[in-house]
Formats: sequence, C-alpha cells, structure tokens
Amino acid sequence: MSMMRGELTTVVYVKLLSLPNASESAALTLIGTDVQRISQTFHFALIESVPSAVQLGIAIYLLYAQIGAVCIAPIIVTLGKI
Repeated sequence: MSMMRGELTTVVYVKLLSLPNASESAALTLIGTDVQRISQTFHFALIESVPSAVQLGIAIYLLYAQIGAVCIAPIIVTLGKI
C-alpha cells in the first residue's frame, strides 16, 4: 500500500506541475487529499470486499439452514433499498 501511495504521489505531482497555471503549493495540497482518497478506495475494493462477500455467503447459508427458502425475502428487501 505504501508503494502504491508513493507512486501515486509522484504521478499526481508530475501531472499537476505540467498544467499551465499550477503552482507547487497547489500541487502538494491536492496530492495529500487525492492520494489518501484513492488509497482508501483501492484498499476497500481489493482487501475488504472479498472477505465481505464470503461472509455474506456464509450468513445466507446459515439463514437458509434455519428458515429455509424464506431467507430470500431479506435479500430482496435489501437489494430493493439499494
């Protein structure tokens, strides 16, 4: 993750300095917020989504084992709210 942050910082800094009206202080300000947000999104997408999907599958199976096919109703309600 820190390697990705380092590379992103370099890429964003070089790109911002190539813009015609960019100053060094503006580039550094944008780097701090943009790289942090990109890193958090990347971490969630790759690291936390797979275990969450596995956990959801196990929870649905356990619910199915307890109440049968009716376990589809909470899934439909949840997907309907999205």
